[in-house]
Amino acid sequence: MFRRTGKRKGFTLIELLVVIAIIALLMALLLPAVQKVREAANKMLCASNLRQIGIAAHNYHNDYNKLPPGQWITRDINGNVPPIFTANNNHAGMLYVLMPYLEQDNLYKAMPPINGAPQGPMQPIGTQWWNVSVNLQIWQRTRLKMLICPSDTTYENITVGAFIAMHHTPCTITGGYYPIPTGQPLGRTNYLGSYGCIGDTPCGQPYDQYKGVFTSRTDGEVTLGQLSVQDGTSNTVMLGEGLGSPGIGPRQWAWTWMCGGMVTAWGLGAPVKELTPGGQNWPPTSSFWYNFSSRHPAVVQFAFGDCSTRGLRRGNTTTFFTPDWYVYMELSGRNDAGVRNTATILD
Repeated sequence: MFRRTGKRKGFTLIELLVVIAIIALLMALLLPAVQKVREAANKMLCASNLRQIGIAAHNYHNDYNKLPPGQWITRDINGNVPPIFTANNNHAGMLYVLMPYLEQDNLYKAMPPINGAPQGPMQPIGTQWWNVSVNLQIWQRTRLKMLICPSDTTYENITVGAFIAMHHTPCTITGGYYPIPTGQPLGRTNYLGSYGCIGDTPCGQPYDQYKGVFTSRTDGEVTLGQLSVQDGTSNTVMLGEGLGSPGIGPRQWAWTWMCGGMVTAWGLGAPVKELTPGGQNWPPTSSFWYNFSSRHPAVVQFAFGDCSTRGLRRGNTTTFFTPDWYVYMELSGRNDAGVRNTATILD
């Protein structure tokens, strides 16, 4: 009978630590690549969401021979838009009437139609949709994945409120929001239609020449034929994405899928924040509730009038009257006949 002798083979502590260090190093090298792949997938899904909304707008056009308005509002006898919460307006945004074209027909039928909308019985003029309890209840429990950019944390808690209505007034954008806690559970979105530079209210030049695709109802809905003969559908922004808030630190606000369109005058924002000795300040390149923005590296994505989706590089679009700002305005304007080189910011 033979018995084996000798030392038992195994790893020493030093060898084990070396192996662990190598594995940790490989993981550190691999993690950025994984994150890049994840972001690339999120960016593609975000672009797909924008394209589907664009196609829905085209299908609406096929039925009614015009694109939907950005906001269901009317002006007073002087041509002005009254304050949101005192106006005899419904203030529903364009995504509302596109619901049947986004496979959300049941949702559209469940909410009493907005005055002036193309289908169903109408609410009395002056009935703002948020004052109808059934609307608010449906809106609070409805979350639509197709309206959310997967790169954003859209449904995190907000500290101020959720925007329920937006419209453009002379030289500015006005937003009304439900404060928390009522605003906390409302259905949100990262996607809104483009009002153009400052909308369709008179503000003077150069702002007035950059009117967007989606205007208020009484300013006349736009047709695809008009886009084709004016600046061209492939050269005109139709809708874009945004964070609806600065995007770093506690989220202050959020856009909801009933709140209308967005202006482009304040450029393209990013979720960045700078620290100063006196506290925390957002630099001009930050995202805000009043501009299109994204968490995608370098670009903000848009659907154009031909339903193509492309990213716009932020460049120096947040500084008024710079070359990048003018290119962005020409892309967001539908009838400006701009001839600037769009390659400076078009991805």
